[in-house]
Amino acid sequence: MKLEKFKEVNRKKIGIILFTITCILLISGVILYRTFAIFQVNETQNMIEGTVQDMGDVEFAFYIDGSLSTTVPDKKEDYSLDTSASKCIDMVTGNQTSNVNWDNENWEVRLKNISTTKTKCYLYFKKIYKEEILKGAIPDLGNGRLVPINILSNEAPTDSSYSNGNSGKVEKADITEAWYSYQNKQWANAVILKDGKVDNYQPGDEILESDIESYFVWIPRYRYQLKENESVYNGYSSVINLGQVTDINDFYTKSNGNKGATQAFEIQFETKNDGTKTGSTKGTYITHPAFSSFDSNGFWIGKFETGYDGATETTSAEINEQKVENIIIKPNVYSWRGINVSNAFYTSYNYQRELESHLMKNSEWGAVAYLAQSKYGTCKDGKCTEVRINNSASFVTGYSASFDPTCGNPEKNEICNKSETVELNKDGSYGYSYYNISSQLASTTGNYYGVYDMVGSAWEFVMGVLQSSATDATPASGRSSKYNSGFKGPYTVPSNDNTTETENTDGFEWPSKKYYDLYDYGTTNQDYQRGHLGDATKESGPFYTIKFPASSGSNAERIIGSYNADQSRFIYLTSVWFVRGGGYDHGTETGVNSFGHSSGSEGSSYTFRIILTP
Repeated sequence: MKLEKFKEVNRKKIGIILFTITCILLISGVILYRTFAIFQVNETQNMIEGTVQDMGDVEFAFYIDGSLSTTVPDKKEDYSLDTSASKCIDMVTGNQTSNVNWDNENWEVRLKNISTTKTKCYLYFKKIYKEEILKGAIPDLGNGRLVPINILSNEAPTDSSYSNGNSGKVEKADITEAWYSYQNKQWANAVILKDGKVDNYQPGDEILESDIESYFVWIPRYRYQLKENESVYNGYSSVINLGQVTDINDFYTKSNGNKGATQAFEIQFETKNDGTKTGSTKGTYITHPAFSSFDSNGFWIGKFETGYDGATETTSAEINEQKVENIIIKPNVYSWRGINVSNAFYTSYNYQRELESHLMKNSEWGAVAYLAQSKYGTCKDGKCTEVRINNSASFVTGYSASFDPTCGNPEKNEICNKSETVELNKDGSYGYSYYNISSQLASTTGNYYGVYDMVGSAWEFVMGVLQSSATDATPASGRSSKYNSGFKGPYTVPSNDNTTETENTDGFEWPSKKYYDLYDYGTTNQDYQRGHLGDATKESGPFYTIKFPASSGSNAERIIGSYNADQSRFIYLTSVWFVRGGGYDHGTETGVNSFGHSSGSEGSSYTFRIILTP
């Protein structure tokens, strides 16, 4: 019932209130729209009475916070229908006749399976749940497009094909109850359902995996405390050479225990109405820059790497095209790879335009990384644990290694860093499929409510790009006509690939600047002072070069940061695009702070992730 117009008439004379109301009735799965000019409020019974044409008589009684009301609450008052209490009753038999749901987008009731001639519907409204520590940066469900969920760790989905599955069941959440708790590391989760499936579920119902198109996790707006002065971070450009190390623990010893990830980020949640904090010295707070571009109270991040719907094996998920209809963000699917940056961007951009969908920016990656490295993520009592690597060589989403690697990407697949080819919905010899409860260590919270695949699996393209020269702030397309993103723009070193074209003139147009982070020009991959505060690059130092021994007897040099020894290679002249997270076989070099560089061209080891900013 949609209250499109409200007009109060002289109550003393005629005792009624007039409404124009639209009712939506779901009968046997078919939505019927009925609009009626006038319903009367009976002041003694506080009922709205009217005849639903050929559907029979329906009366409505409204309750707000338990008290009878003559109207539904205003949409701006942060109320929602309590579907567990609301019901429709056959006035003759006393039996319940209809399920009741509330459309928060259109602010109207939806009645399902009305079949009697006399029905009384009781609609109970409650305040939506708001966790106090978020200070108002609460999940935005995008006018009902996103469906809030709870994820059960002790029960498997009824339609899962994972034979040993014992967890991961999804239920629709009641937004008037505590369906998230950042204080308890339970980040808000929501799903986008396939077309026509939204009205199939009420709070408490299991949502079938087959009806889910995509999972998302809410990242609330926050400010964080700087650990050092910005000038100190700029000084991290001087890389320290430690030489040979035997394993990760030897690195921590030789770097005087400089394990940055043991130091939790201090975070305070805020809203855009609180203003932007601009600290630059140690101990001051800075509003994380990821929230400034869209002036938002938070954003939704794809819970998993973007998958390719319909892929039946690893290579069939390698498609360099813009195919919005093939987006699927779920566990136990093949990660979409073999796509260049421009196609990844416009596929993401056109996915949910009304929700400001876009390819993840480098700063947005940093926002998730810092939240993960706080007391709201993997940290306890000021110390943090590393998110477990996805070591699936098949690029299966939601997968988790069964061990913590101790070495970084040696020349052979050694036990200190074991990866493996796995099948969908099956455990491997060295890892767990998503529905195995042990996979939770691969999330940013250590439980099912965090973000997966941020460590290992495929490298992830982000919208972080080098300017084309020291004097030209135009973003570079790539290094040459052979290796580029597909966006229009200059090439940085076409001679490296024996090409003569200096610019991509036939590519895709660049989007608005709010959709990408632009970095100063540089000629080496160790110019860390060019990083931005908040993007988990320049603040990840000090930086080191080390050599892990490989079984062949040779040494592989690594450039790593202090945070869990994550790979730290900055974008520069020949590789102008950031990639994040590390690969499935990169061992200790993977991590939420890991960053590398790419030309922006398609590759079998690169994927992408989608952000929504309603």
